[in-house]
Amino acid sequence: MHVLSYLPSGLLSLFFAWYLLPLAYANSYFVISQPAKGNVWANNAVNPISWTKGLLDGVNSLDIELARLSEDGLIFVARDVPATSSTGALNLYIQDIPAGDDYYLLFLNSTHGVMYASSQRFSIADAGNSSATPASPAAGAATVTVSGAPNPTAVFATTFPPSANGVSAPGWKAVEGARSQLVAIGAVMAVCALGGAWTVL
Repeated sequence: MHVLSYLPSGLLSLFFAWYLLPLAYANSYFVISQPAKGNVWANNAVNPISWTKGLLDGVNSLDIELARLSEDGLIFVARDVPATSSTGALNLYIQDIPAGDDYYLLFLNSTHGVMYASSQRFSIADAGNSSATPASPAAGAATVTVSGAPNPTAVFATTFPPSANGVSAPGWKAVEGARSQLVAIGAVMAVCALGGAWTVL
């Protein structure tokens, strides 16, 4: 008799599900590197945004929103920002954004409500404030201009065209980013089937 046959099938399937779980999340890496914690952005200046993400995560474009902890509402920065490579950047020219030390960026798919990442908390200072030391703009990155306080009836300041964001005809490309998740789910199902019991995790 095989040594694994002495283990209860529920325990065995739980072990394999836990062991294979990293495969399901191997491509969901997404980090916003700029703005970093404690950065101070300046009004009437270009402020860089940069990020690093997984290559096979299925995220070809994203939406960026500027939010504040102490205020309701969002400032819609850019829609359908190209995100086909592992690193990305965008320059943001801000003007007349209320000063505060509780801002953060949201990277998401606003159509489906899927959040990819949020930045660390940072500040926005009034124009001419000596505490604001904007970093150098990201070379070769597009520049988006936003102004004013959150407005619930406003639209995104910029929408990138579909040809720029890697959109293609539907087909196997949609499944390509989910390959590791499908492998992990298939392996867990096979283990459960061989064990003779289905276990809900």
